[in-house]
Amino acid sequence: MKRGFSVEWYKHLSTDAERKEFEALVRNDTQVLSRLRDILVERLRGIEIEEMSLASYENPSWSHKQAHLNGVKSGLAKTLALLDFLK
Repeated sequence: MKRGFSVEWYKHLSTDAERKEFEALVRNDTQVLSRLRDILVERLRGIEIEEMSLASYENPSWSHKQAHLNGVKSGLAKTLALLDFLK
């Protein structure tokens, strides 16, 4: 498979032919996947802005909120990594 294309996309397939066919299918849908990537980047930026807000420190459960935001950021980053081949 080509560089930048995560094995997670095709690990459910058993033959090399199936993998190549599926990779071509995913790579050819760049319009939808590029839009998905843009949406995920927007969400990540929104979280980063929220994290830096002074108002967020006024929350008595700030540490729990920060832990939650860290988890969301981690999930977004992992999902964005699946779309690295779009770069």
